[in-house]
Amino acid sequence: ETPPMDWLAELAPELQLLILEAVDDFSDCAAVSLATPRLGLLAFGHDLARFKDPLFAVAMQQQLAQRAARGDGHRTRSKGEQQSPVTEAILRKYSADRRARQEHFPWLERVSPALCLSTGIRGLGSRRFEFWRLQRGDEPGALLRERSLQRGTIWHFTGEAGAERQVRTEYATGEVQLFE
Repeated sequence: ETPPMDWLAELAPELQLLILEAVDDFSDCAAVSLATPRLGLLAFGHDLARFKDPLFAVAMQQQLAQRAARGDGHRTRSKGEQQSPVTEAILRKYSADRRARQEHFPWLERVSPALCLSTGIRGLGSRRFEFWRLQRGDEPGALLRERSLQRGTIWHFTGEAGAERQVRTEYATGEVQLFE
C-alpha cells in the first residue's frame, strides 16, 4: 500500500491548526498552502493571522512566479537557487492595503533585495508625515503613500518617481476619496 502524500491529514484538525500556527514565515505559509491546498484553506478558514495578512498574498505571488519561472509546478527551490523577486505591481498592491505594515519591510527586503519598500519621516511638529517609497537597491523610487502622523490620513500615489499623482485618500474615519 502506498503511504499518503498528506501525512497531516491523519491528525485531528485541532492538531493540524496548532502545526499551522507554528509556521512563522510568510514564505513558508505560502509553500504549505501550495504544497497542500487543504491545509492553506484550513488555516484561512480558521482565521490564522499569517494566512490572512496581506504579506501572505505577496509570498503566494512570489512562490507562484518562482514555480512558473522553473516551468514546473511541483519542485521546491533548491538550497542555492535564488528566489524570484517581488514585482513592482505586487509591492504597489501591498502598499495600497490599509493593513500593510512597516514592520514587514525587513521580510520584503530579505526576499527581494533588488526591489523593496523603504520608509521615512518628513516635516516637523504636528506636520510630520511618514512616507513609503519603492526602493531599487540604493536608489529611492516612486512615492507610494504618505500618512499624517497626527491625523492618520493616508494618501496613495501612482506613477513613476518624480511623476507621481494622488489616486486615493483614506481618512481615519474610514471615509475613502478616489481621484482620477
